[in-house]
Amino acid sequence: MKKIIVLAVLLITCIIPISTYAQEGNYLDVKIGKSYLNNETAKINSTKDIYIVDSDLNKIQNLNTKEVLVTLKNNKIEFKSNNQVFSSDFPQNGSLLIGTDDYFKMTNTYRGYISYRVVNNKLAIINHVEMEDYLKGVIPKELSPSYPEDALKAQAICSRSFALKNINKYKKYGYNLDDTTNSQVYRGKTVEDIRTNKAVDETKGLVAKYNEEIANTIFGASSGGKTANAQEVWGGNSVLYLSSMEDPYSTKYIWEHSVDKNKINDVLLKNKINVGNFLNFNVAEKDVSGRNKTIEIIGTEKTEKITGNKFRNIFGNTNLKSTLFDIINSDEKITFSGKGYGHGVGMSQYGAVEMAKQGKNYIDIITFYFPGVTLNK
Repeated sequence: MKKIIVLAVLLITCIIPISTYAQEGNYLDVKIGKSYLNNETAKINSTKDIYIVDSDLNKIQNLNTKEVLVTLKNNKIEFKSNNQVFSSDFPQNGSLLIGTDDYFKMTNTYRGYISYRVVNNKLAIINHVEMEDYLKGVIPKELSPSYPEDALKAQAICSRSFALKNINKYKKYGYNLDDTTNSQVYRGKTVEDIRTNKAVDETKGLVAKYNEEIANTIFGASSGGKTANAQEVWGGNSVLYLSSMEDPYSTKYIWEHSVDKNKINDVLLKNKINVGNFLNFNVAEKDVSGRNKTIEIIGTEKTEKITGNKFRNIFGNTNLKSTLFDIINSDEKITFSGKGYGHGVGMSQYGAVEMAKQGKNYIDIITFYFPGVTLNK
């Protein structure tokens, strides 16, 4: 039996057209979980038998097992069950996938199919999943399912449009997106909720477009009362629907963080900034939204300028929740008094919730935060 399965896999590999990273239709290839080192095994199981499908998702062969073990060995993928090796060189390009009539279980539970890539000498697990099912594993990680229905629908449209706009982000590695904040947080079926699933289903296929192209519907927690200009935050070309504007729906997120002066030198030196003994911080430049664009670090030996984003990274993105802050210098400490959470570009999630609470619908929310866009299937 072992030889038959191995020969079948090798034969199929030869005759199936190669699909290097993206499936036609409404599927995404999403890297899930950790990357596995050489000789480290990934265990994938299901409550029902696992089988092999081709790149068109045609069922090829039942493996008669509910668990498979996948290991990278000398840059080749060994694919087996507990008592049988199915292939010592399983395809790394998505031309073969595994399926099941239930769900796949790793750390989380996933819909769809599973394939594998080797990226930077590590094994990557790829979830081949329909767009709408992908979104069902995203939305509950972005907004609480308890929030108003129209806020959840606005998030679904944002996340769908964002995924499509960024579909080539990891093209060189052979997949579309990952499951972290580098793309969107995705945890599969494990996190699904009836209310967020409903928001996805009732906006199925709806995307935001600008000038007939899918809009890059960026979002963050809170704008702090004024959204940021994407060009000033990340550079690149100006994007009209991602320009700075007043946001009366997202003014309530206020925060404060203090740092003892005697600890600041250590923080700076840890980040390879040496200005002598620290004296003060000075905001040298603000952007059009009032965020700190350039900050001077003043010491006894010199003054060094860094960007507001780098400054925030140095002192911790969860401490300095945005670059929209004032600096208060007292005798023993520096206090940062700020508003908003995140980069401030695009849709404020807290603002979307507030708009929905005030009776605005999801179309109102999307068109407010992304002026000039239209919603299309």
